[in-house]
Amino acid sequence: MKGVLVTGMGIVGPFGSGVASFERALREGARPFTVTSPAISTRAGYIEAPVPEAVLQVAFGGQGRTGELHPRLRKLGARAPLAVQAALLAASEALWPAGAALSGERIDIVVGGQNLTHAFEQEALPAFRQEPAYVSPSAALRILDTDVLGCVSEAFDIRGEGMCVAGASASGNVAIIHGARLVCGGQADACLVVGALAELSLFQMQTLVSIGALGGEFFLDAPHRACRPFDRRHGGFIPGQASAALLLESAASARARGAEPLGCVLGGGIVLDAKSGSSPSVDGEVGAMRRALADAGASASHVSYVNAHGTGTPLGDEVELRAIAEVLGERCAEVPVNSTKVVTGHCLWAAGVVEAVATLVQMRAGFVHGNFNLDDPLETPCRLVGRASEAADIGVALSNSFGFGGINTSVVLGRASDSRA
Repeated sequence: MKGVLVTGMGIVGPFGSGVASFERALREGARPFTVTSPAISTRAGYIEAPVPEAVLQVAFGGQGRTGELHPRLRKLGARAPLAVQAALLAASEALWPAGAALSGERIDIVVGGQNLTHAFEQEALPAFRQEPAYVSPSAALRILDTDVLGCVSEAFDIRGEGMCVAGASASGNVAIIHGARLVCGGQADACLVVGALAELSLFQMQTLVSIGALGGEFFLDAPHRACRPFDRRHGGFIPGQASAALLLESAASARARGAEPLGCVLGGGIVLDAKSGSSPSVDGEVGAMRRALADAGASASHVSYVNAHGTGTPLGDEVELRAIAEVLGERCAEVPVNSTKVVTGHCLWAAGVVEAVATLVQMRAGFVHGNFNLDDPLETPCRLVGRASEAADIGVALSNSFGFGGINTSVVLGRASDSRA
């Protein structure tokens, strides 16, 4: 792939709203996890990293300063599901500071995520059971994943191609790869890639408990310690809520607008395991990383940082470390590896975009964040970052995301100067 510039980034998550807030959380090891006790569950409580209600109330509830959010966004998001509100906030940060405004037919949108409104439907069910005729006509749109796509396109007057892509927990990386291909192939000057927030229903949470993927039950009294990628006391992933956006753009378009490049997407790889289950595969993960490096015209010798999928599930962590070691070979002892999920939780459909933003933030600021709950590391030849952030000179980075259904993805990110666009 010919490198595609990143000229805008935006994010909202459990740490608040904005890339600056996210960088502080990564540096300082914020772990904003809380416990909820649902009425219907086999668990006494769930640990999650939710978006603070105050962030959305300020943006959409009329409690913020006048003019803080564009009136069009406020109108679109005021009564919308959480996934739409978070996407509008992330997209506005990515689009509007990036030089002259982008809109019209030469900008595309790719939204990564699926099953975005199960929680919305769950909340609407009691009223539906009481009086079906009172179901709002707008619900017919709200229950579709394309509601996020439509609201973002209307908010920013984007009239190019648009789509939602799904890859389970790899959806964010799938969206980045498709967006980069659209720009690289010349179909668009720019593409807004949005990782959609996952607001899980109680039914979805119970399915994750039943399949053995959800952790945290032994940390209800210390939720900030529950998310433990690569630690021997890992017991499953901890859900997090975030939406992130990247503005991908050709060099010619960025130059014409006077937009500052923040980094670039050098390549990406998607590999299937030809298996429908939830078990990870060393071969599939190795294949995705090697395909991404080949797409970037790079090799393991160029890699100076790995942002791991690192969910905190015992099998997933072990398999990924074996895969990273196989790809990096002798260099695995010197390349730092961390997992951003220790700060954000597992943001599921948005994870790939959230972690691409994390990678670029660390690359630009010259550090790698800690694996803050890494008290007793797994045995591995890989160099896991310790419990504190440390200085680092990141040139070329791999960012991994893997999903149920045997979906393995990796993207290669670099400095803006590495782009061949």
